[in-house]
Amino acid sequence: MADDSVDVHVTKNGTLWLATVDGVAGGMSARSLKELHADVAEGLPFLFGDRAEPPTPVFHYTLPGLTGEDLSAFAELQRRAAAIAEDYSRTARARVEHLSSLGLSDADIGELLGLTKQRIQQIRTSNAEARQSA
Repeated sequence: MADDSVDVHVTKNGTLWLATVDGVAGGMSARSLKELHADVAEGLPFLFGDRAEPPTPVFHYTLPGLTGEDLSAFAELQRRAAAIAEDYSRTARARVEHLSSLGLSDADIGELLGLTKQRIQQIRTSNAEARQSA
């Protein structure tokens, strides 16, 4: 690993999550993964006090039937899904605003876009709130 990151190996043993940090004797344990992540983040400045900045942890998980590639593939899928959802929301807001400016009713806009009248009302409300906060 580069000097700005450090490998942290994580396993589950009974009710505890266990972490070992490359190049550091001993390990850490916690009852939840969130707690373990926080403990690692808090501990790195002390474990690597000789550095101007503590290294960034790179977590590697060893769990039965699940590989690091499985987790990475899911994370990539999640990033793509979030991008698609953001694009969908932006496009839906623009279409609803345009169709509304043409004088169409929420029911007619919903029919054109394949959405319910209630969903069109939600989108119009979020558009109005966005304009007010800008």
